[in-house]
Amino acid sequence: MEVEIEKIVHGGYGFARLAQGICLVPFAVPGDILDIECSPEDEVAFGWIKKIIRPSLYRKPSLCPVFGLCGGCDFDNMDYEYELNVKKNILIEDLTRLAEVTRVPDGMPVERVIYSMEYGYRNRAGFKVDSKGNIGFFRKKSHEVVPLPDNGCKLLQGEINGYVSEIRNKKKFKEGGFRIRADTKGNIYRKGVPDIEDDKFCYCYIKGIKFRINIDDFFQVNNFLTGKWVSQIELYLQPEKNDVIADLFCGSGLIALNLAKNVKSIIGIELNKNAVRSACYNADWNNIQNVSFVRGKAEQGISSISNVNKIILDPPRFGLQKSLITAIVKLSARVIVYASCDTATFSRDVKEFIKTGYLLEKITLVDMFPRTKHSEVVARIVKS
Repeated sequence: MEVEIEKIVHGGYGFARLAQGICLVPFAVPGDILDIECSPEDEVAFGWIKKIIRPSLYRKPSLCPVFGLCGGCDFDNMDYEYELNVKKNILIEDLTRLAEVTRVPDGMPVERVIYSMEYGYRNRAGFKVDSKGNIGFFRKKSHEVVPLPDNGCKLLQGEINGYVSEIRNKKKFKEGGFRIRADTKGNIYRKGVPDIEDDKFCYCYIKGIKFRINIDDFFQVNNFLTGKWVSQIELYLQPEKNDVIADLFCGSGLIALNLAKNVKSIIGIELNKNAVRSACYNADWNNIQNVSFVRGKAEQGISSISNVNKIILDPPRFGLQKSLITAIVKLSARVIVYASCDTATFSRDVKEFIKTGYLLEKITLVDMFPRTKHSEVVARIVKS
């Protein structure tokens, strides 16, 4: 059937209206006139492109030969400037629909967009290996391996592509996978490469602070934007010398250690025991003494704190549980800075904070993941 794509919605899908409802189409661009097939699932139909009848003015050829097969990219078929606009509109739509945030005195509070280099930014990858020894990434919504192009993945740092190119024909890979990370200087760390001892840690420098990270642990993937992301959190927090700050989901201490010099003290709370060990190591390594780290669930950790006046939140993609929001609100912190990698769960949580008397004051969109449907949000939430 012939449809026109109106916009991109959460999840990276093109939105098309049908006589009987709507259809969500991956790899579509607003303005495309498409011939599609639709497969209804519950109340929403999902479709796929059979033919591009008339391409959008914003559509461009992808630079990747496996775009549309590999599940890594969503937006490599549109101009990057337009991609940023798409992501901003998704954030605004999620805030309107899920947080019921419509207008504030000066308009919607998305005050800026911090953008990245389009390609070569990603500092880690989990490569998949199939039964034939093909190395690549999973096809979208499947466990079929799409082989890596000869010149590698365009999202990855050049050092990672160079390393994989060097070893892919020299090693006999078993079905499963392996992990490669690169630091801010381009050094390579690996796990699961045949006949090579696994690296336990990798190392990097962010804004002059040295970090040791467990090879399996989370750390921001974009070396070129991580420092700017931390700076944006600091800008919204407005740290002062007498501040006592709780940093929830603190990981290896990235935010806490960068902000410590400007506050009285920071308490980091993290469930991952390896990340807590790294955070403590990183504090000692950098001789930062006014930061402490506690292992535990965020709700339990914050319930034992009483004198915090500002809070930093950087949860996983699924966001915050209502019970945690309740515990946070009990502290009556005057400022909350919420960093999120999912605009939908972020918007859902913002609604809960607004119900308790907080105000969503400012938001910055940080394009930590160019050419994909994902983006990072940093928000300043204040007690009204």
